[in-house]
Amino acid sequence: MGLTSSLFAGLSGMKTNEFRMDVIGNNIANVNTHAFKSQRVTFQSQFSSTFSFGSAPSATIGGTNPVQIGSGSMVGGMARDFSVGAPESTGLKTDLAVQGQGLFILEKADGSQIFSRDGSFAFNKENFLVSQHGLYLSGYGIDSNFNIVEGQLDRIRIPIGEITTAATTSFAQFSGNLDANQNVKAANTRAAEAIAGTDPTLVPRTVLTSQVLYSDLAATVPAVAATALTSLYNAAGQQLFANGNVINLAEANKGGANLAVKQFTVGTTGTTYGELATWLEGVLGINTSANLIDMTALSADYNPGANIGSSAPADDGTIRIVGNIGHENNIILGSKAITVEQGTAAGVPPVTTPFQFASSTASLTTTDELKAKLGESIRTSFRAYDSLGNPMNINVTMVKETTNNGGHIWRYFAESPDDSKGLGVMPDTVLGTGTIVIDSFGQFLSATDQVISIDRADTGASTPQSITLDFSRMNGFKLPSAMSLLSQDGFQSGTLQDYSIGQDGVIVGSFDNGLTRDLGQVVLATFRNYEGLVSQEGNLFKGGPNSGNSLVKKPLELGAGSIQSAALELSNVDLSREFINLIISSTGFSASSRVIQTSDRLLNELIALSR
Repeated sequence: MGLTSSLFAGLSGMKTNEFRMDVIGNNIANVNTHAFKSQRVTFQSQFSSTFSFGSAPSATIGGTNPVQIGSGSMVGGMARDFSVGAPESTGLKTDLAVQGQGLFILEKADGSQIFSRDGSFAFNKENFLVSQHGLYLSGYGIDSNFNIVEGQLDRIRIPIGEITTAATTSFAQFSGNLDANQNVKAANTRAAEAIAGTDPTLVPRTVLTSQVLYSDLAATVPAVAATALTSLYNAAGQQLFANGNVINLAEANKGGANLAVKQFTVGTTGTTYGELATWLEGVLGINTSANLIDMTALSADYNPGANIGSSAPADDGTIRIVGNIGHENNIILGSKAITVEQGTAAGVPPVTTPFQFASSTASLTTTDELKAKLGESIRTSFRAYDSLGNPMNINVTMVKETTNNGGHIWRYFAESPDDSKGLGVMPDTVLGTGTIVIDSFGQFLSATDQVISIDRADTGASTPQSITLDFSRMNGFKLPSAMSLLSQDGFQSGTLQDYSIGQDGVIVGSFDNGLTRDLGQVVLATFRNYEGLVSQEGNLFKGGPNSGNSLVKKPLELGAGSIQSAALELSNVDLSREFINLIISSTGFSASSRVIQTSDRLLNELIALSR
């Protein structure tokens, strides 16, 4: 071999230790680089010179081993440590740290993918999340209903202050107690008494009867439904209305609550006495559904609604307003509840208060008296929202209808002044009615017709809107009646104000109306062999021949790690180990240089022999 071989062996040792110093220097230089993964180098012997392969044992000799000598060292390979670095809290929600396996997926300018563990993201001017190099962060987007669309990668965008949304109310759940102690006044018996004695005060509902109005100046012919409002006279022969007059319902009260002000214009919104009665029926929220069980025993004169006159008793020319059962449905129309304004058209000056109503409940001054006549009832209200986020006030009145050996039955009445029919030519605030059955143990048993429908025509919102009323949490014990809204869906319109990113990568937006919605999901790319990734400048990686294909996974699923928002992954460089390796490498380098020096001296001695 000669002394020259030892020179090259020493040289190879210096070169390999120098290479190791390069790796150590790079590790130490990136000790504060976020998500940096340290590397290490492994060495191996370079060549082996074989002088003898050895011999096998025989009967006369025990065998010999190979005689070989190496010719130095060489770099065997590089290994990258992909262990997770410690998370560092930053307070910036756009900073993301991966805890576990996986890398962020970034989109390059040419549309190709590149990967990184560095989650130092920020918003660009269009509210897209981009890396420090301006590369777009990829993930799953959402559809028009804020549902995450999986399988298709998209750029992550969080449109703070831009996106506005609303949620439609589709259900409302109520809880409370319906007093089992209250008796039901026998509707059938009272109806029979009312019919036999022609006495409306016996009818178990509010009955309001106006004075008789006439269709002629002499006040001799009682008005009928077809009589034009401009041909309507009082007993004194005064013409009550002219074209263009505005009729105001301003001081109506129902169940102790004032109703919304409504207007009816003569000659444009309606022209007949019957149309005025229909208008009153709608704005007073009188439910005339045919499935009200106690209607069957009453004469048509006392069915719920507003009608012109009747056949028995003979009081044609009046408006008879009959309300629904229950003291919360008691209607009060004072002397100034209905007034008339001149309006835009010229004509006969109107009588300011054209109607004076006599009430069957006028003599009742206490709630207990009203309950005794009209029946036990309770009312609650809640606010619903249409598809545009417009609020709608809905009133729900519960009335005890009947009792039997199996328990008792209550009826609900739903009304809303915000039903678009309540805003139109012939308004109607009635939404629906149904029954609730409470068993003999005070527990909810069943309910009928629990879906109400709200008309939103001409509002721009989706119409009609159905809302399911859930009464399954109602009880019926011997306790005072109480009822409240337990839960509902739906929200008014709101603008995105804030967001958060969960461990599963889901971005949840918070709107100023209290609504929260998914805005997207950050996903991760995993590889079968992370050490096979090819490192790029800027703390980036691309797939290599031995890394395997990238597998897109949602965080926390199928071995993928979790996402920690407002944190960055620190470098996993172990400084103490690097310093030890630094000492070992420098020692190896020095020792290899000594080999060269010693070989040089021996060569000099060899040359000196010839002198």
